[in-house]
Amino acid sequence: MIARELKEKLHREEPQIGTFTKLADATALEVLGSAGMDFAIIDMEHAPCDRMLLLDLIRAADSVGLPTIVRVPECTEAQILNALDLGASGVQLPGLSTVEEVAEALRYTKYAPLGQRGLSFSQRSAGYGLLDKDAYMADSNAGLINVVHIENQAMAKQVDQLCAMDAIDVLFIGPMDISQSLGHPGQPGHPEVQAVVDDIIRSCTAHHKPFGIFVGTAEAARKYLDKGASYVAIGSDLAFMRQGFQTVRRQLEA
Repeated sequence: MIARELKEKLHREEPQIGTFTKLADATALEVLGSAGMDFAIIDMEHAPCDRMLLLDLIRAADSVGLPTIVRVPECTEAQILNALDLGASGVQLPGLSTVEEVAEALRYTKYAPLGQRGLSFSQRSAGYGLLDKDAYMADSNAGLINVVHIENQAMAKQVDQLCAMDAIDVLFIGPMDISQSLGHPGQPGHPEVQAVVDDIIRSCTAHHKPFGIFVGTAEAARKYLDKGASYVAIGSDLAFMRQGFQTVRRQLEA
């Protein structure tokens, strides 16, 4: 579904809180939406999710008004097209290293004349052919949300150029992948990693480009919200389930 309200809030740099969905379960998305989460990132890169399951997940999220951003497993035309045609609110584009790669991936998210997204009107996003064609294309081009990962040294050095790209709605910082890129795998809190993260944030702030980040705790989320982050992904549905049980277990054993 087109999530205009979410997109407008992101562009106003208003804080929005979401999570990654790893369970690949429709009920989990219904619960997250009903609980008041602002968005859910359906993870097709690091979680088990095929195209038919993705369809069910997006439908479940739509039923409770929860915008879905699909992290595609790779930034190919087919993967991006599949996610958007099924009705995702947007895509999250990982694993890129150059501005040219980003520009190519973004072209697959927009219909002509803004891009070269495959054109069809029979799929779910177009109301199975029931929507006005011109209105549908215009709404898609204007309303879908593009989130681009910054998760390696190469991308971190090109933030200023990325900030200038209007088709990018959010630049998403991946501290864990950056830690690996810098030679400190699994240490997102390492001073060198934090220095790169801070540089990215400064550039985004200077260019008034919305930015987001992945964090594991509410404390970390508050830290980056205070720095101006508007798209914060806290943990995952899987992590919430695990942490919930661990909390109860500790309370029972106290």
